[in-house]
Amino acid sequence: MGPQQSMLFPPPPIINPLPFPGLIPDYPNPNPNRKPEPGDHIYSERSGGLYDHHGIYVGDDMVIHLQGPAKQKHIGSSAPCQKCGYKRDFIGGVIKTCLDCFLDGHSLHFYEYGVPFVVFNRRRRGTCHVGHSKPAYEVIKTATDFLEGNGFGCYDMFANNCEDFAVYCKTGTAISHQVMGHIGNPLVTIGLGPLGVGLTGAYGLAKVITEAQRRR
Repeated sequence: MGPQQSMLFPPPPIINPLPFPGLIPDYPNPNPNRKPEPGDHIYSERSGGLYDHHGIYVGDDMVIHLQGPAKQKHIGSSAPCQKCGYKRDFIGGVIKTCLDCFLDGHSLHFYEYGVPFVVFNRRRRGTCHVGHSKPAYEVIKTATDFLEGNGFGCYDMFANNCEDFAVYCKTGTAISHQVMGHIGNPLVTIGLGPLGVGLTGAYGLAKVITEAQRRR
């Protein structure tokens, strides 16, 4: 069993204020002089910014993160990283890799906590959170417990992804603003009609099931 879950039901989606779903705000301006510190929630863009990969920096140039199964093209064809031993054909789950493997050639960004709601609602989804972070040592302990006990559950892009994992380690609540930003977009829910409403309900149900499985 992983660390105690603080809530069973996920909060309602926050409405995406963007006028069009394709107009996504840019990433916050990175500070090239900032170095990750143990307990930091970091992330890196993938597929040209289509989505981001999240993890917890735990020191010594290492990151603990939840990763999905390897893509078919990588299965059986990857050599291990000489620094951390990571192989691109990893079957998925909570893993500890070096920072270079986590970034996979992309930029490093820092996820912010304690952001005022007004600021949060104007920011790119999946870059910040209104709640406050736990102390760094608790964040690292939670991530390490999941790494050693594999109690966070299987990767699911919709209901149990890398942002869910990192935010849980920081706050005790699993939430993915990337996913909720799309579901909460009124053009998506209204445009899809009953299907959009059903999508919101399916997300809530999937989160409840995932949380219940994690609490076992």
